[in-house]
Amino acid sequence: MKSRFYSIFRFTENCCYYFWRQVTPFIPVDWYLALITSAIVFIYLIVSKKLPPFFYNNLNKWLFLFLLVNVLATFLSPFQEEAFSGMIVLFQIYFFIYLNLVFLTENGLKNILPLVLGISVGFNGLIAGLEYFMGIQIFMVGEPGGGRVYGLTSGANNMAVWSIMAIPPLIYKLMTASSPGQFLGWLSLNIFAIMGLISSESRAGFLVFLIMLMLIVYMNRHLFQPRFLGLVISGISLCFLMVAVAIPDEYFERQKTLLAEDQYQDTALQRRQAYIRVGLASFFEHPVLGTGTFTFPQVWVNSIESRFFKMTERGAHNTYLDIMVGLGVVGLLVLLGLFFRIFKDFMNALSNFEMIGDEPMHGITQAYLVSFVCLVVYCLFKTMLDNKMFILLISISQVVYILSSEKKEQVHGYAG
Repeated sequence: MKSRFYSIFRFTENCCYYFWRQVTPFIPVDWYLALITSAIVFIYLIVSKKLPPFFYNNLNKWLFLFLLVNVLATFLSPFQEEAFSGMIVLFQIYFFIYLNLVFLTENGLKNILPLVLGISVGFNGLIAGLEYFMGIQIFMVGEPGGGRVYGLTSGANNMAVWSIMAIPPLIYKLMTASSPGQFLGWLSLNIFAIMGLISSESRAGFLVFLIMLMLIVYMNRHLFQPRFLGLVISGISLCFLMVAVAIPDEYFERQKTLLAEDQYQDTALQRRQAYIRVGLASFFEHPVLGTGTFTFPQVWVNSIESRFFKMTERGAHNTYLDIMVGLGVVGLLVLLGLFFRIFKDFMNALSNFEMIGDEPMHGITQAYLVSFVCLVVYCLFKTMLDNKMFILLISISQVVYILSSEKKEQVHGYAG
């Protein structure tokens, strides 16, 4: 029952893309959903008179420490109004982390969540792909004058992040499909998600996608047997042929700018280089606790470099730089510690599931781990902490670890 309710909530929330979230007056649709869900959780806590079991996890101390650093940095911030606004965003992040922990279940992780992600991301990717590949515009979205298309999300990078997060579990479900119908269904969702990634023309998404493919191949290397080598080579050749025929030249031209010698002509790359210069200068001025929670936009708009671009408050497009500027070296170390704890819990969960022979949970956990690693890499190109997909993976890490420990204890008599 809990999994079904969560699937309805997650599906509805995911489908309330940026394009539609303001259709209701006063506050966005997804906020209404969050309020309704919060009320249900509140009633549940009163009736049960106890906290949900997944609330007792390995991240609590790290999340508390990160919150403490943010509070100190905010009170010492030269941009206190903006820093306090950043704290509100941080509380929203924490809220969604623990909200996920209330509803995520084993069945939800294995079966429901991949389907929900596949349908919501696939629907978005299909809309973007139809416009990008065929010129069929269903909704008036995308960048003015053509070019990058991002469906109903808030931007091209968000479209890429959604696809990067969803593809690993979708590939796992494709590889474990038990019938031709399921195989075709999961194959379609994979194609739609990849269409969304390509339509975004995200250079960061392209790089991370290559890393993702290498991770997936490495983690499933035991499946590649010598007698299937010819079939694999044929499949790869067919994929390359389809890519060469289907993808517009503009996509490859944009990706080639990553290696071009005249990058100074690319305004976006120039701006990102300026972000780094401004961020490092601010960090050396406030090295310990930074300038306050999520205050990089204020640092940027007050910098000399911003005069050469649009004079607007802009994010760092780099999670680590954003934290360095806002929270200093202390905040950065705590964030890295949090990421390492999440990675370690994923790895421990994999070890536990392998030890007890739970192949379905081992496989899906491995897929979510690939998604997490890819988004950690993506943090070099985008501010990710408030991204719902990234928040979801933080929660998943604790659910799979606790489930694996409980199963291991039942089988072997001790947890791990």
